[in-house]
Amino acid sequence: MRMKPIAHRALSATLTGGLLCALLVGLAMAAPRAARAQEESYMGLICRGVEESGRLFIGQPGFGPHLVSLFVTGPNPLSATQTLLEHVAWVNDPLHSYVADGTGGMCIWAHPGPRDAAAIVDLPGLAGIEVSYAGDGLTRDGVWDQVLTACHDAQRPFIWAFADDDTHSRTNINLSWFAARVSEVNVFALKAALRQGSFYVSNGPLIEDVSVDGGSITVRPAEAAQVLWLASGQYLGVEPTAQMTVTTEPGENHCLRCDDAVTVSTLDTTAVGLPPERLKFVRAVVRTEPSKVAQTQPWRIRPDGSIDNPYAATGTWIRGQSHNHTDAPPGNTTIIHQYRLAYQQVGQVASFSTDYSYWESPHQHPVSDGTPLIEAVTPSRCPAKAVAELVISGANLDPAATVHIGPRTLTPTPAEAGALRVQLPADVAAGLYDVCVTNPDQLRGCLPLGLTVQGPDAANDGWQTFSAADGVEPEQLTSIACFGDEVWAGGIGGACRYKDGAWVSMRDHLPGNSAYAMVAAPGGGVWIAGSSGLSFCGADGTSVKHKVGQEEKLSRKTSSERWGRMAFDGEGTLWVANRWGAGLGVLRDGQWSRLVKADGIPHDGQSAVACDSSGTAWVGFGNGLYRLVEGQWQAVALPPELADCRYTSALATTADGSCWAAVTSGSRPDLGGVVLISEQGDKVYTTANSTLPSARIRDLLVTRTGDVWFASDYGVARLGADGAWRQFNSVNSGLGCDTVLAMTEDALGRVWFATARGASCYALR
Repeated sequence: MRMKPIAHRALSATLTGGLLCALLVGLAMAAPRAARAQEESYMGLICRGVEESGRLFIGQPGFGPHLVSLFVTGPNPLSATQTLLEHVAWVNDPLHSYVADGTGGMCIWAHPGPRDAAAIVDLPGLAGIEVSYAGDGLTRDGVWDQVLTACHDAQRPFIWAFADDDTHSRTNINLSWFAARVSEVNVFALKAALRQGSFYVSNGPLIEDVSVDGGSITVRPAEAAQVLWLASGQYLGVEPTAQMTVTTEPGENHCLRCDDAVTVSTLDTTAVGLPPERLKFVRAVVRTEPSKVAQTQPWRIRPDGSIDNPYAATGTWIRGQSHNHTDAPPGNTTIIHQYRLAYQQVGQVASFSTDYSYWESPHQHPVSDGTPLIEAVTPSRCPAKAVAELVISGANLDPAATVHIGPRTLTPTPAEAGALRVQLPADVAAGLYDVCVTNPDQLRGCLPLGLTVQGPDAANDGWQTFSAADGVEPEQLTSIACFGDEVWAGGIGGACRYKDGAWVSMRDHLPGNSAYAMVAAPGGGVWIAGSSGLSFCGADGTSVKHKVGQEEKLSRKTSSERWGRMAFDGEGTLWVANRWGAGLGVLRDGQWSRLVKADGIPHDGQSAVACDSSGTAWVGFGNGLYRLVEGQWQAVALPPELADCRYTSALATTADGSCWAAVTSGSRPDLGGVVLISEQGDKVYTTANSTLPSARIRDLLVTRTGDVWFASDYGVARLGADGAWRQFNSVNSGLGCDTVLAMTEDALGRVWFATARGASCYALR
């Protein structure tokens, strides 16, 4: 008989600490069982999250730090173009938590550096930071103290300490973990404990109890240990054997009190010799070895001397960790089960799997988790001011569920094959809406931006959209190119060709398992830049795979055949930008060469490349935009409005030799725009002085008629040759999806768009 995981309320709320210990010991003893038996005996909590870095796929600019989002229904589809503040707000939206308890997910700042304290404090809405990281419980203690002190002084909630492995492993685990005191052993109680701070973090030592009585705080280690009591400004140094100094003064390796070899330690906060305004908060560290520490959350000392205690007075301690990866390829749930079993076998029943929002290694969860899984909304687009009947299909959709279309709450009726049917009222305004389903057990699923309500003036004429149902593979497209009567499109894990009215898979023609860029060859055929080389696919359907080689020229040889943007110059030479900082590829007269910094190029990393009619090569390098003129690389100074934008996301040249450049900040998606560089002077366009849909532009296209197209995560814009602007998105036009990664023009003058949900085509009217 299959044993059900603790996704909701599967373990009794009366489970005692002793019984739980016995359960975990039994699970550990069962480790040698066969893999199938292990898979069927998983009894832990279903803990899921997503690590976000502000990019759709590897090689794009991000938003700086990595943010771990716990309890979320899935990735934020707009994190790659949102600011940190916008992303944290998305996580904290209650509709984006699969645990529907009225609160959102929990956003954690991953592996903070020694100078990140100010940035962490400046980001409201964070729930915590990683303090005990992959077995290291010392390096980040000082940063955390700075954050706690700033939170206290600003009268803000504390930012809790979290613990994780982050080893991308199912064997190198149990390095850092948390122990949460929960009222019941289920995901609802776990989320409540982590939110209120009723947990400690550790890389080894156990704590049996923490309690507050009046002005005194007591900590009981599970074995004889050193107990250190720290106030605001006091923190552990990185040297494990450093001597602690007992003092009321702030500083590294300073503490209020040090009790050695004890199983009970009590601090009377009224007797430490500091008034509440200087004490601010206290926290305890339990140490069994120089580098083995358990760190409690802080107790805030109120002005009257009373204590804010984050810990529940009673409950069951359960262990887990908040950030590690299964690295399971799409569709492989076996690895996810193995990951969970590995943690269960070491006594962790609450360990999160926080795979990426990257398309290469996406967040996913098995249907067996029991949470609602929304795969599609049909129709996905409907007109405004009209009643629409929608069918929500997927898995684990309870007929008694509640449906949310954005802020609107609707009652569904059952549809075929376990789907739900709901009527969308006519008064729902035009816009993009998340579609959420909440089952009676208060577990939730969400399809972000799953429904488009078009405006009354939407112009759909001239548009066609092709999806997976039409044969587009994969549906999340990164690249597109046209030659003759063929359209090629590709993405992570696939490629396809459109010819004679049908899409056909061309997966076997990929250089590796992904396509990151495509370009039509002057004589016909298409080049594909991928994850492990390049391919040339001829008009006859054959393909030849290429490696640039010359890895001996690199000081770092890993990932050296990951290629991206490409362009042909007037002589037929192909220029290719490497996506992993491994030089510039050049194919001239049938021979590949790799240019690296030692050969005189400005930088080993590139992001975009274009060639103009005069033969000048334009390249966005890691240290700015350059052009190659008569064998010399010349830095291109950007106008003052874009001076801080060092990342070139796209380039496109015009017939007169001018160049359009889309530039952005590597960590600030709200900074950026496009500049037209010409002999007549530069022209800058931003969201402030034009109808650009976003400051972060994904691609540029100059058509044969002189129109210029700009792609973004919020739709596309066109600057006509007559100087008129027009913006297109899925609300006001037939564009199939607002996230557009690449564009091209076919022989008939139609513009094709590679989007996150298939390919769209527009015949200019």
